[in-house]
Amino acid sequence: MRFFSWASALLALAACAPAGGVDAVALDRSGLEGRVATLAFTSDYQTEVDGALVAGGLAHVVYDANRLTSCRGDRDGGPAWTISAHYRVAGGDVRSIHVAGHAPSPDAVGLPIELTEAGELEVWFENTSAFGCQAWDSAFGANYRFTIEPARTGEAPIARFPADGSYRLEGDLRQGGQLEIEYDVSRLPNCRDTRYGQPAWSILAHYRFASGQTGYVAVTSGRGTLDVVGSGELELWFENQGIYGCRAWDSRDAANYRFAVDEDPRAPGWIGNGAYVIDRMTCDGPCDHSRRALAPAPWRYDTYARQRAAIRAIYFDVWKAGVTDFDNAELWRELDVQVHFRVRAEGPFQSRYVRFFRRVGNDARYELPMAEMDPFAGGFRRTDPSQCPDADLLTSGDPNAAYVGARVEYYFTVNGVPYRESSGHNFRGEFEEYRTLFEVCLP
Repeated sequence: MRFFSWASALLALAACAPAGGVDAVALDRSGLEGRVATLAFTSDYQTEVDGALVAGGLAHVVYDANRLTSCRGDRDGGPAWTISAHYRVAGGDVRSIHVAGHAPSPDAVGLPIELTEAGELEVWFENTSAFGCQAWDSAFGANYRFTIEPARTGEAPIARFPADGSYRLEGDLRQGGQLEIEYDVSRLPNCRDTRYGQPAWSILAHYRFASGQTGYVAVTSGRGTLDVVGSGELELWFENQGIYGCRAWDSRDAANYRFAVDEDPRAPGWIGNGAYVIDRMTCDGPCDHSRRALAPAPWRYDTYARQRAAIRAIYFDVWKAGVTDFDNAELWRELDVQVHFRVRAEGPFQSRYVRFFRRVGNDARYELPMAEMDPFAGGFRRTDPSQCPDADLLTSGDPNAAYVGARVEYYFTVNGVPYRESSGHNFRGEFEEYRTLFEVCLP
């Protein structure tokens, strides 16, 4: 029985250049590794943080409108009410984004919070209607508060885009490193919308690597940091957006700004094909028809998996030319493959090596037994709090109160290159065990 739900949503802006420029490609968050978070405000008045709040990154707000229902009503066949998220970064200006109800324009839907600097992030919500109603969700006036961690520092190359329209790169771009983007916002002055007397516009630096991976970095503050995950040619172009639909571009007349990225000789050529198998049936190992994708839905490791499944493991494939395409006795030296996981929402990640399973064509397939991340391992009744797992234990949603659960968040690295969901979020799973074994651990 599955009863642990995830509050998640992918709120993405379309990454596209003006007519004649780069075609729209599926948005990927890989250039913001470790700097994208989702703030979920659930209907039971809980707050969940998925990801890392880091200066230079983004935070997406997922808000359940059932938290704030005072102001409702329709007009002309549509909602005549709206819910806005107001926020302030490090005590700066108050800005606002749309989270529910009527939106002033389609482009206002799904805008993220730009984490322009380290410090405290305050968020609160306002429900208004065309009929004069106003209501608040603000932690009783204290606002919801989160900590934005400082960005990583180091000797990174800088791409400078000054006010005179020129551009230059200082330093060498290398795969696996970072690129600092310094952008004078006066280059794109067209969209300067305001709402409630506050700025309601942004400037995004869109990027595309030679592999086709795309995404964007916020540079509204004048600076942004991009993780250089690919080699070959890197393209950059800039977009100015206003909350009421204004859009303007800085893209060298749709040719885009182009930079050469040196290849990291240790980086894998490809990581993917992630799947899990929980099954009694075997076929000289896991059966292909038993494979299930790691995303978007989390897997569930329940009492069936513990007691009856013969195989309960996660698999993914790695390709690197001249390394994985033959029976390589030195594979363990040439590919450093690890899993990083945690079973507390705000806890540190633990790391373990992942073992080679077998070759599949020219790929190396790796296997991670789910039990290696299991906080309920042991199958015995806990009699003292000192025996309790160091995990966030969950019981809500189980109508019979028979089970206890824990969520695991995890991702993999191969020679330091991360493998996550295509959205940039970490993978997820759910562990479940009989509640009677953990009564001493529950409030």
